[in-house]
Amino acid sequence: METNAAPGRRLRFFKHAAWICILAASGYAGCAMMAEHLVEKADQAAARDAASGLLVGAAPQELGPEDAPCAALFIHGFVGCGQNFGDAPRLLAEQGWRVRVMLLPGHGTSPRDLEQVSADAFLDAVRVELAALRARYGTVVLAGHSMGGALAALAASESHVDGLVLAAPYFGVTKRWYYVLPPETWLDISAPFIRWLYKGKLFLQVNRREAKNSIVSYVWVPTRAACVLTELGRRAGSRETLAKIDCPVLLLLAAGDAAASPEAARSAVDAMPSSHKECQVFSRSNHHLFFDYERDAVNQALLDFITALYPANMES
Repeated sequence: METNAAPGRRLRFFKHAAWICILAASGYAGCAMMAEHLVEKADQAAARDAASGLLVGAAPQELGPEDAPCAALFIHGFVGCGQNFGDAPRLLAEQGWRVRVMLLPGHGTSPRDLEQVSADAFLDAVRVELAALRARYGTVVLAGHSMGGALAALAASESHVDGLVLAAPYFGVTKRWYYVLPPETWLDISAPFIRWLYKGKLFLQVNRREAKNSIVSYVWVPTRAACVLTELGRRAGSRETLAKIDCPVLLLLAAGDAAASPEAARSAVDAMPSSHKECQVFSRSNHHLFFDYERDAVNQALLDFITALYPANMES
């Protein structure tokens, strides 16, 4: 009797397994369709400039006197734009510097555009901007926030710059015990199956809550683009890259940065052979330093560091 019953049990098992697979596939397809709908809805709801079609505040900027002897290039972070630097570019321009606030490829439009941008395309865009400034100005400084910090470090490792400001730079994700595995590992595992990650205002890492409505950022993030972000962090944090950065460096850190690891940033700057390195830590701020409680002190630290570079270069 048991021998005759075994094929029946196996058949029931395979039927149940098939139904579970069908239900799982249906649920996955439903979630994917819902995510696509929400991405489209967020795109349509986003405030845009009527002339350019860019998100309001995302347009590249050129500030300060064109005939200035010195220039700074501001490189924004992942899914953000130059607006994420707050008042810092304007304040530097008022000090007589020529300031260029760039817009990285795939940003300021739709996260669908970001999905197709490679790590090399990001770096190429920075190279073009840096070369244009180097052709016109004797002193050029790079200032990068978050992913822009990784890009600034990569650019500084292969082309001469006179100074490097790294504000909450991304060299790795801040780790938490409850992640179990590194976030980068989870991302690699999920990327083939999940196209979109929700960010929204909930995951804007700024302690001053009222500032969340002022920070321009995508609501949805392509998983493929997040993988590119981690690739850039790995490249920027490599020994080969860091060993080539010998210009003056300012590191601006939020002690409680929930996005970009302060420990990874410190380790990266420690590995740079620069003879002039400064680090300032802000205890009441989170990842978006330029919008948080200590934003005035952050701006002043940036201004003090950058404006001190030009007289030093002139004397030499």
